[in-house]
Amino acid sequence: MSDHSQPLDTIGVVGAGAMGAGIAQSALTAGLNVILHDANGAALAKARGEVHARIARLAEKGQVTAAAAADADRRLTLAERLQELAPAQIVIEAIVEQLEPKQRLFAALEDIVPADTVLATNTSSLPVAAIARVCRLRGRVCGLHFFNPVPLMRLVEVIRAADTSEGTMQRALELAQRLGKTAVRVRDVPGFLVNLLGRAYLTEALHIQHEGVASVATIDRIMREAAGFRMGPFELMDLTGIDINFPATRIVYEGFQHDPRLKTTVLHESLFMAGQLGRKSGRGFHDYGEGKAASPPADADIPSAAPAAAPPVSAWVPAQAREFGLLAEHGVRLVAADQAEVILVNPVGEDAASSAARLRLDPSRVVAVDFMGAEKRFLTLMAPVGGDEAARKLAAFLRGTGLAVAVIKDSPAFVAPRILALIVNLACEVAQMEIGTPEDIDIAMRLAQNYPRGPFEWGEWLGPQRVYDMLRQMQEVTGSDRYRPSLWLRRRALLGLPLRARQ
Repeated sequence: MSDHSQPLDTIGVVGAGAMGAGIAQSALTAGLNVILHDANGAALAKARGEVHARIARLAEKGQVTAAAAADADRRLTLAERLQELAPAQIVIEAIVEQLEPKQRLFAALEDIVPADTVLATNTSSLPVAAIARVCRLRGRVCGLHFFNPVPLMRLVEVIRAADTSEGTMQRALELAQRLGKTAVRVRDVPGFLVNLLGRAYLTEALHIQHEGVASVATIDRIMREAAGFRMGPFELMDLTGIDINFPATRIVYEGFQHDPRLKTTVLHESLFMAGQLGRKSGRGFHDYGEGKAASPPADADIPSAAPAAAPPVSAWVPAQAREFGLLAEHGVRLVAADQAEVILVNPVGEDAASSAARLRLDPSRVVAVDFMGAEKRFLTLMAPVGGDEAARKLAAFLRGTGLAVAVIKDSPAFVAPRILALIVNLACEVAQMEIGTPEDIDIAMRLAQNYPRGPFEWGEWLGPQRVYDMLRQMQEVTGSDRYRPSLWLRRRALLGLPLRARQ
């Protein structure tokens, strides 16, 4: 049995790349001794120089004292041989993201470190259990998934594999606390928690683009300006690199037995195959070439000249009077349906065509409005087949009055509500499978992905019943199981319970 009663003072890090150096720096500034190993001596020297320079900058900014910076440099030991890791109480592996090299490393470490040393992997996608399989003492193996850049990112996922002991988990959690990180306990599943949940934001945007609903620039703009995300999904994929997010998406999709809720699109794969990897290659979903804008204008389909007066409008959703009041403030006149040039609808999950058919409206006059971004003075409009002219005319007038407007092609649940419904639904499924708690899910996605709200917070803001209704409508309109509601969501929506309510 492992003995973790001794105070934690020494850790080992294998791999002197960006992640390994970042983990080492965080441990040094937390007062721990660090033994950093890499088979490449030049990489070790480079890592030491970078860590020293970054801690020196912290001292220049007054974030650590000059004495603490000097002491941190003294506590860093460079190890050219793996055997020098023997004194470490925890060894964290941060080498190439391939299973066999990690297995060889863990098997070798077992013959070097004491039986109570925790062996942790920083893998972001490989099963921790598969790495532990080669070990004699599997109970001491866990995942410690840090995020890049490690010194700045506050979250760490502590992953429990099938054989991981509670003592090992506690030791790993102790280290996370010493490093000043917020730790979430996660089950050993493909993508763990953050990379699994992050698929919804990215892949639903990809499916919206795949269907021709909107350009990547328009989708990014809607998610920034209407939903409040720091970056749009395509901007985010270009920043992280398509060589990273496409393989991760494929691993998660295959790991969950091809669940359609995790499926990506042809464009995602074709950019990966073409080497158009985002910012690092100069081109991805957006073009970053010299002298070129990051993307085409997101509102290029809206006429630049606004009409002098608003088209007469009729509204078919009296329950949304407060939202339609925003339009009245900007000069939109509500008239009887037989006098209206535009008939406004506000569907929940339906596309505009379904609303027009159900209400028996003239599709050439129907415009659907998404008020999700109303507080930010942002509206999204769409129309059924034949109604594009009405949508563009209304959009041009509204933009001329100072509102931000996006016009998209017909889509169930518009753009922002559709993506958010998928985020909430996948989070509910993760909670249903007990991969993470609702509280940890919200914390993880806010800290690691900079979500303006956690998925469960989004679900409560939208309303569980509304999210459930949107998903059911999307499933009916598209015929796709991609939109099948999680049982966690369904039960709470039907019973009128908060989304976080436990069994």
